[in-house]
Amino acid sequence: MSLAVMACCVAKAKSNVAKAKSLKFSEKTTLWLPRQGLLLLACSLLFLLPQLSMASQVNDLYQVEVPVSGQDSDDRRQATFRAMSEVLVRVTGQRQTLSNPAVKRALQKATNYLQGYSYHRDEVDGQRQLMLVTQFNDKAITRLLRDNGLGIWGENRSTTLMWLAVDDGGRRQIQSSGKSTELSENIGQVFDHRALPLIFPVMDFDDNLTISAVDVWGLFSSKLTEASVRYGSESILGGRLSVSKTEKGERYNGRLVLLFRNQRYDASIEALSARGVALAMADLVGNTLSRHYAVTAGSSENPIMRIDGTGTTKAYAGAIAYVEGLTAVRNVMVKRVSGDQLELELTIDGTVAQLSDSIALERQLQKVEPNRQPVGGESYLHYRWRGR
Repeated sequence: MSLAVMACCVAKAKSNVAKAKSLKFSEKTTLWLPRQGLLLLACSLLFLLPQLSMASQVNDLYQVEVPVSGQDSDDRRQATFRAMSEVLVRVTGQRQTLSNPAVKRALQKATNYLQGYSYHRDEVDGQRQLMLVTQFNDKAITRLLRDNGLGIWGENRSTTLMWLAVDDGGRRQIQSSGKSTELSENIGQVFDHRALPLIFPVMDFDDNLTISAVDVWGLFSSKLTEASVRYGSESILGGRLSVSKTEKGERYNGRLVLLFRNQRYDASIEALSARGVALAMADLVGNTLSRHYAVTAGSSENPIMRIDGTGTTKAYAGAIAYVEGLTAVRNVMVKRVSGDQLELELTIDGTVAQLSDSIALERQLQKVEPNRQPVGGESYLHYRWRGR
């Protein structure tokens, strides 16, 4: 059964907001028939929806394309500086990374971190623009961040659902995935550049039964949470924005709220352009989620991981390769192999909770309740291999 169909039968979700944090963004800051018959119809229509997942695999984290003036070494050096800056923000999830002294020094030698590059021309605002495509060495970037105590956020990332109500001339509407606007295009571009998976609601029959523009405008946590159940996202970004006409073009004022892991983070928007709003949204989401998921080198932990269902050579090799590829895992040692059971001792950066959360975003390992207590205080993780 899909998440959308399951939503038809899910009881009302309750919001348990335990903590609130407030931020402020402005242009000067550097830094959304009978009742049974209707329900049956809604459930039937939802079969047409795409499968939406709470997590997304972000590809090409270390590849960036930037505009460049020419092909000489000085042009390439300046463009590589900008490209590496974008990669560092992507991988850490935070723009503050660029203020780190060691990162600043590394950026001055950005070409040393290049693995390869190429050129091509693209259509930008009706003009043919020369673009530099850069591929950075992921191991070198990882080493730079780990050596300086900066968190590293892997390719598997929680998808954020955006509930946005916009008041333009007294008419309030919820931004949907099926209608593109200048604001939604800017939001999509910025989130894509930051490698932050984002979706807008489809605003179909079921959504309109569950939530209204009044609910989104009020940023009511309980309504936003209830309407988000069908999408399966634990990261919910709500926003209310009013549009005003100025000499500099359209400007937006309003408020944002991010609901994540039973916490609420609020931020205000003051006289921002469409791109400024998008940057503020990306900062709020990136800063919050990366603090939870990004792993930082430090005192290592050595949890024991048991994986069932690895009785074949293919499953055995696949499970080990998968665990070795997890961002938090620094080293893997096989402790025991018995039948279709594999037991590993891991050396990880970050915490066991972060490792568990990262695995939960994917589908390769299915969690199994441990059948014995940890020995000697060690953390014990139990999964079943589901394959790639």
